[in-house]
Amino acid sequence: MRRTRHERAPGRPAEHDPLFGRGIRPAYDAAPEDAGTRAALRRLPAIVAITLRLGYRADPRALAAVAAAQLVMGVATSATYLSTQRLLTGLFSAAPADGKIHAMAPVAAVLACAMAVRGLCDAVAVAASGRLGPRVAQRAQLMLLEQAVRVEQVLMEDAAFHDRLSTARRGADATSRVTQSTVGLCGELVSIFAALWVLVALNPLLTPLLLVALAPRAWSVARTAAARHSSMKSWMQLTRQLDLLAQLMTSHESAEEVRAHRVGGFLLGHYRRLATLSAREQARLAREEALTRSLAGALSGLAALATYGVLLLLVVDGRTTFATAGTAAFAIRSSMMSLTSFVTRFQQLYQDGLLTTEWREVCARARDGAVPARGLTPAAPVETIGTRGLRFTYPGARTPALDGVDIDVRRGEVVALVGDNGSGKSTLAKLLTGLYLPSSGSVLWNGVPTGELDRDTLWDQIALVSQDFVQWPFTARMNVVTGRPDREPDGRRLADAARSTGADAVAGRLDDGWDTLLAREFFGGTDLSGGQWQRLGLARAWYRDAPVLVVDEPTSALDPAAEIDVFNKITELAARGTTVILITHRLASVARADRVYVLADGRVAEQGTHASLMDAGGRYAAMYRLQADQFLVT
Repeated sequence: MRRTRHERAPGRPAEHDPLFGRGIRPAYDAAPEDAGTRAALRRLPAIVAITLRLGYRADPRALAAVAAAQLVMGVATSATYLSTQRLLTGLFSAAPADGKIHAMAPVAAVLACAMAVRGLCDAVAVAASGRLGPRVAQRAQLMLLEQAVRVEQVLMEDAAFHDRLSTARRGADATSRVTQSTVGLCGELVSIFAALWVLVALNPLLTPLLLVALAPRAWSVARTAAARHSSMKSWMQLTRQLDLLAQLMTSHESAEEVRAHRVGGFLLGHYRRLATLSAREQARLAREEALTRSLAGALSGLAALATYGVLLLLVVDGRTTFATAGTAAFAIRSSMMSLTSFVTRFQQLYQDGLLTTEWREVCARARDGAVPARGLTPAAPVETIGTRGLRFTYPGARTPALDGVDIDVRRGEVVALVGDNGSGKSTLAKLLTGLYLPSSGSVLWNGVPTGELDRDTLWDQIALVSQDFVQWPFTARMNVVTGRPDREPDGRRLADAARSTGADAVAGRLDDGWDTLLAREFFGGTDLSGGQWQRLGLARAWYRDAPVLVVDEPTSALDPAAEIDVFNKITELAARGTTVILITHRLASVARADRVYVLADGRVAEQGTHASLMDAGGRYAAMYRLQADQFLVT
């Protein structure tokens, strides 16, 4: 039962969710091809191929052991069926009892050996797949993460890509289960094909009927798995939002406000509301799955009944012997048992396999959106950074964040970017450092557009203190030395960076000094104040010791004395040749900048020195006087 695009699904959320706006997309918007049985069956070879390639790369020996074990198992299974037929033939023969025993003894020995070999091969396949599965999942996760850390910054901020990335992470984990299911499925297929081969040898009329019994089950599995996968993809944002709400209710970062503002009940109520939507969707899928399975079960039962009926007619008509009929019945029963197991494994394989396919597609998307690995090498240190007619629009946005910006930054200068919130300051900084590429216009390093440069080499010349710098849940030492993660930690450089930013005083107050874990959620961990974290963030940039320093609100959590000291240090860096791009609302510190650019609505509204902008009496002067008036005593 496929729901049309315009039909209202159970539990359909409002067009604008009270918490997440348009973030929730209902399942009835799923692409129809995701639930198509033909499309589902067409994907199966690709799923198996993905698994085989991953298995070969992860552990070729284990993969070879699995393949050999399954092949030998097929031969042993066929030998089991044929030996059974020979035993039954001898049992129903008119020969004397002593002659029967003498004739059947070798056949019984072959049967016992075949069963033993089959059991041994099954054990080998289980052991090898148990070793192969985790290695496949590990390789899949590493491949995904290797691609994810290389994608363009703008793609990492795209909500649609994050939805697919969430699915892909599940797909990477699912590769282990896909490997196990593939091995099990191959085993069941071996048993089924062995039975089919025996039936062909006994009487070809029995084979088509067994295939007919298989078709409804395969259709049922493919349709059900595809429908669940389609629903999961469409409701991925809701799943992420449920995880987010659960994290907010249990995270130590939000614990104070959850309690003091009594937000816990509010969050719990919305979690319950969204979880109800998810439960309704699962109930809808269960109803459709029940109908599909009922129909498939009825058709498979009729096909099995017809198979046994034909076998009985062949015996009655004398066109086959009782021994042959007994062997055929045994083969049919075994194949139907294998078919039942096959159906279960197939459903698990297909459902996890669709996630694996999504993993492969996201890896490909990440490769396509990766930062190019080659380009011109920028001169070090860079002498000039500038923009010409720079425009940038975020994906999905209608209004450009920057519209025709021209600025110039020279080596050894302190250039300040100021303006109201949302004026484009941080966006401009990301474009100047190559984290974003322009929508149009250009960002030039020594006259070369950043899109033509090797940005790994470009970033090697940049130290960044962003407004929301990462507070790594590692030791205090690692929070600083990650400024140069490609090098061994340098104790002297760490000491110099800490002394220049006041981070040494922070480390001195910690129980284990620089080896203190800064993550309260782990044993032995602690947390820092906002100002202490900011000192470590600054120390990380100082430790990096790059010719271009970009600082976005570097002193927002510091006391006035510490703030003055930091800006003195920034000025000293510029005097030694470091290019400083400063983003701040603290205009008192901007007074020492070599040049100030005032941004408004994505454009440069004013530019000049502090003195010239104050004399002009424009936007900058108004903002500066407004801040200065706060400190006047009336």
